[in-house]
Amino acid sequence: PGADIAAYLARHGVKVQVDRIASGGQPADQVLRQHAVDVSADLIVMGAYNHPRWQQTIFGGVTRGMIEESRMPIFMAH
Repeated sequence: PGADIAAYLARHGVKVQVDRIASGGQPADQVLRQHAVDVSADLIVMGAYNHPRWQQTIFGGVTRGMIEESRMPIFMAH
């Protein structure tokens, strides 16, 4: 996953790194934020998905967690 968009961006001069990382049982948004810090990322680019409010309330949501807790810029596409 991500290889096609990475190739497209690289052809346009963007430095891209695609990594697959294990969660180790941690919430996905926390793992993504920590990995961005670990690799000294300048920006997180990600897709945003919306689930019904009741589902987000019960299970949480990666998109919401990223928006509420991130300390670095995020570019989201829906």
